[in-house]
Amino acid sequence: MSPIKQPAGGTRPDAYKTLASFSTPVEAHLAATRLESAGVKTSIRDEYAVTFDWFISNAIGGVKIEVSDEDWIEARALLNLAPDSVGMIVCPHCGSSNIHIRVLSVFGVICLLFKLPIPLKRASVDCRQCKRVHSVAINGGTGDRT
Repeated sequence: MSPIKQPAGGTRPDAYKTLASFSTPVEAHLAATRLESAGVKTSIRDEYAVTFDWFISNAIGGVKIEVSDEDWIEARALLNLAPDSVGMIVCPHCGSSNIHIRVLSVFGVICLLFKLPIPLKRASVDCRQCKRVHSVAINGGTGDRT
């Protein structure tokens, strides 16, 4: 078992409660960052054990995020929130977010096979709702293609 990282506030680690468990340390850090950005002090446990030997992740219960008893209810609510819609790609035709993004085109695959530079200026976005395709510039602009 890896040691518990104590937060800067000096809260005792035994006053902490396990909030969530993740398979990888990256997932745990993403959730911990979301909580800490909202002002909830977190502690990540078993991160080093899973990093060293990822096969034992399921055996030890994964990488755990722990929070204090006082913050537990607020932290649970924060993790159950849906992500903000800012930056989310939606279909311009029907407004659905049920999409599939294809960055590599047929031309990109040919470039990859011949070890040429891959042109990654646009991505194709397939809407699974209305079955239409539109293109999106990688830098954020949009362009329609039916």
